[in-house]
Amino acid sequence: METMTPTKKHLNQENMTDIKVLKEKLRGSNLMKGFAATFLGSGASKVLLVLTTFLCSNLLSKGEFGEFSFVRNTLNVILCICALNFSSLCTKFTTEAKFSIESLHRLFLLFLFSFFICAIIGFFLVVAPESFLLNIFSTAFVVKFFRISGLLLPFFMLEPLFEGIMRGLKKFKLIGLLQTASSVFYLLVVFIGIKQGGLTGAMYGVILYYLLYALISFFVINRLCSVRKICYRLNGFYKQGGALLTMILPIFFMSFIEAPTLWIAQVILSKSESMGAIGSMTAMMQVRNLAMLIPGYFTNTYLAFAGELNAQQKYSEYYSQFSRIERSYFIIGIILFLFLSLLSQPILFLYGKEYVLDWPVMIISNIGIPIVMLASLYRVDLILKDHQAYLFVVSLVWNVAWIVIMFVMIKLSMAPLYSFFISQNIAAFIFVVLLYRGYNKDKVIKLI
Repeated sequence: METMTPTKKHLNQENMTDIKVLKEKLRGSNLMKGFAATFLGSGASKVLLVLTTFLCSNLLSKGEFGEFSFVRNTLNVILCICALNFSSLCTKFTTEAKFSIESLHRLFLLFLFSFFICAIIGFFLVVAPESFLLNIFSTAFVVKFFRISGLLLPFFMLEPLFEGIMRGLKKFKLIGLLQTASSVFYLLVVFIGIKQGGLTGAMYGVILYYLLYALISFFVINRLCSVRKICYRLNGFYKQGGALLTMILPIFFMSFIEAPTLWIAQVILSKSESMGAIGSMTAMMQVRNLAMLIPGYFTNTYLAFAGELNAQQKYSEYYSQFSRIERSYFIIGIILFLFLSLLSQPILFLYGKEYVLDWPVMIISNIGIPIVMLASLYRVDLILKDHQAYLFVVSLVWNVAWIVIMFVMIKLSMAPLYSFFISQNIAAFIFVVLLYRGYNKDKVIKLI
């Protein structure tokens, strides 16, 4: 047996010490604590939402479930335009409001703008002619559902904005608790709704879920920071009107670009091949999005901490931390790509035997994982640095590039499903390069 020399023993002790120090740093890291709280709470919430989907698909007929999904997705698109895409901006303004009254005024301006857009869309849904809405929503009941939703839309927008504020206040455990509790409530009201009134009951359950979630969020925010006291500090908020043009409107316009692009790409795919191709595409996108769920939670958590460093102008620490996360994202993205690609056939088999033949396309789809992960990280930096206008232009470029490249590939007789993901990856790579250009340009200036 080999005897351990003093040198080897000393090196082993040093390694053990380094590992202990690293463990202590991770345990004491507020960023990692915030990520853990977000992952546990939001992860549990996602599991409950998936269970609700399975429940609906089993209790409703296939046609009813399709109609229910269409209504829910359409409402999500409306909320995305009105409020969901503003959540990151809420987090940014909240972290900065600790050090700047101007950021508090910008946050209030963002709420006013979101409320204004919700009111306009809601008013349209309420007063639009029945025949016009029937052409969009197909059935009289769905039209009735959206008329009711139109009246309540200004209340529905509160939850995503308040969640952005709570993230800025670093209340990650509270966010996770609220998301989990709301998902339990959603599961219950939809289940009871289906049992009592079938599809109609499920639809009313959705309305009740959104309304109650918004009211609870308002109550929680009022407990965290008195709304009445904040109102006294809003004098002169209109002086921040410039932020509407440079920060808020670009994000708003971006929603109108990004939301329809995937839908247009799906239409091209279905017209060029079949609805079966849509099924394969959906399965692959679902697997890819699920793989990026944990990095996505980390990005949401990181936004609050990075925003604070940026507001305090601690650029050396900011970019040092950003570079470490950048490298980690790339490595994790490559690992996820390799892992999911090696298991592409058994994963696709879970969806059905007919999906397995498309395993080479899934490998192409997985190439996008590290690209999209890096894009989400650079996007955070551009939002924090107030480059929303640049972000809007870059978003326009990559979305147009995707559709154009896909269309050209199909015209050149490439298989539509291959064209979908190859063009998406090429366009996403262009997106990342342009985002990195903006990030690196700022980095050079700030570190001079």
